Amino acid sequence: MITFFYDILFLKVGGVMSNSNFLWEIIIKKLKTEVDPEVFSTWIEPNFIDFVDMKKKIVTICSPNLLISEYLQNFFDIKIKEIIKSSTSVEFNLFYNYLEDDKTTIKESKKNHYKNTEDVILENFFSKDKPSGVQNIFSKQHFSDKSYTKPKDALNYNYDKSSLNKKFLFDNFVVGEGNVHAYNLAYSCTVAPGEHNPLFIYGGVGLGKTHLLHAIGNELVDNYPGYKVKCVTSEQFLNDYVNSIQIGNKNKNAAEEFRKKYREVDALLIDDIQFLSGKTGIQTAFFHTFNELYLNQKQIVLISDREPNDLDGLDDRLVSRFDSGVLADITPPDYETRVAIIKYKCKKNNISLDDSIISYISGNISGNIRQIEGILKEIKFKSTSVANITLSMVENIIKHRVKNIKKNITPEDIINVTSDFYKISVDDILSSKRNKEIVNARMIAIYLCRELTNLSLPAIGKLFNKDHSSIFYSNSKISSMILENTNNILNDIENIKEKLKKI
Repeated sequence: MITFFYDILFLKVGGVMSNSNFLWEIIIKKLKTEVDPEVFSTWIEPNFIDFVDMKKKIVTICSPNLLISEYLQNFFDIKIKEIIKSSTSVEFNLFYNYLEDDKTTIKESKKNHYKNTEDVILENFFSKDKPSGVQNIFSKQHFSDKSYTKPKDALNYNYDKSSLNKKFLFDNFVVGEGNVHAYNLAYSCTVAPGEHNPLFIYGGVGLGKTHLLHAIGNELVDNYPGYKVKCVTSEQFLNDYVNSIQIGNKNKNAAEEFRKKYREVDALLIDDIQFLSGKTGIQTAFFHTFNELYLNQKQIVLISDREPNDLDGLDDRLVSRFDSGVLADITPPDYETRVAIIKYKCKKNNISLDDSIISYISGNISGNIRQIEGILKEIKFKSTSVANITLSMVENIIKHRVKNIKKNITPEDIINVTSDFYKISVDDILSSKRNKEIVNARMIAIYLCRELTNLSLPAIGKLFNKDHSSIFYSNSKISSMILENTNNILNDIENIKEKLKKI
């Protein structure tokens, strides 16, 4: 049966399969249903299978460039292997090629694949005292003066690099599910400036938008010698514009100086663009600045707390231009990402905390990274006067900062209480046994982990040794049973919750 499948799927020639992109069509058809359309079209669709070697069990995937190749390896290597195995019943090793200057460079598939953020931080982030974990999903590019084109008729304006915060780098930006898309696009702006134009990043307070903005600027300055980067807030842009008007009577060149400052650049990075709302005069000045830079293919990056269509008081022509670019939202970090952030900042600031304390902080801070930083600063201050930081001390710190503190219920608590309630061992709940009673207890434990903790579906899957789809099914199944109160399940769940409250 398997041999017959191969004969149809591939045309064997000397042990090497031709017609290999029929297999690639199978792969992308599967991936297309599981990933964001923009991610699919940008990072997956442009690739193809170069060849398939049955004797050596190797599939070689070719990408248009190094950037896409690295992304595919780090985020989809395991998934692609799974799809190939399910289609051919054979485990293949993946090799990656990328096309560069009409030459193909063959690179062996990396062993470090995409994992949950905490695991990557623990395994890689602190290796050799330099961050090198998931936040570096692309290998650093090597740039030279040859790739830099000086702007035509550039004026000798002194661009102040001090406007960039040197602490905000891609290397120390912790990536999670809520910000990975924004991170990818931000980094790609430093590899191919002007390709994603404008890049419009939006999201709530304290989620890392400004960090990414300055990381782009720092990376551009480091990689392109002489590259002119202007990074300001919209308030600074407004102040410069007003000053150019106020001193215009004394200095006839004031308007020209303002124009030089913002239009003779290679990259313009603006933070808090939403503050231009309602200010007609400055919007006109920015409109013309934007147009000139855009037409000259200079990189523009804008940061906002809302997406373009939600910016009230902004000219339609500006909204239209913002909306025509690439949009990337940043959402609050999930539980695993918060744990990773806390561990990273503890390492950086020499703070020693037990895992139970880190878990408690992660469970009670919904996502504002600045709030996490404030709590850790207070913990560090207290650590100078006490021998050990205890959970009760941290609870006291947080209760003054957070209105609704959650009870620190762990997945282990849920599994143990569920085990005790149904008189089924923990080992059986975590096993792959399919007995009806065991399956029922397991699904309820999974459902409660999803409801009462901040764990993501993949993290719960790791805990129960199940894949993402199995966890999703269990959660959906119990939700349906609750609606119909099948087998009086609602009563069981409420009883388990009551027992958890007493822990």
